[in-house]
Amino acid sequence: MRKTMMGKFAMLAGVGMIFCAASIARAQTAPAAAVPANLQEMVNGARHFTEVSVLIGTTKFWLPSTLVVNQGDKVEITLKNEVPGVGSNQHGFEIPAYNIEKVVTAGKPEKVEFTADKPGVFVFGCQLHPAHVGGQLIVRPKG
Repeated sequence: MRKTMMGKFAMLAGVGMIFCAASIARAQTAPAAAVPANLQEMVNGARHFTEVSVLIGTTKFWLPSTLVVNQGDKVEITLKNEVPGVGSNQHGFEIPAYNIEKVVTAGKPEKVEFTADKPGVFVFGCQLHPAHVGGQLIVRPKG
């Protein structure tokens, strides 16, 4: 049983690394207009995203798992916890490189706002449950 779980985890990690490498390559070569409209929305001069915490099988994810912005963009992220559960049912959202840390209770969306002032690839995840699957914020450099 343990070997089966470890095998599934290794496969999921491998797939994640492939997507990560592909996303980085696209971010380095794609012009700003190449970001698909369904991955972002301009609202009041800011790039707006909605991140949703979900349960797939027995694993919790923040989706979408990749956010792409340009250096200098104002970013607004609406966080929704849609993981079924009882009690307080809270999950975290953090982007350590931008000193962002929120706790999101099911049924009570939270909002994160910041300026993407440094280029690079930055991880995000759940500070309350580090084993949950997070994602990446890609900030493309100016010029």
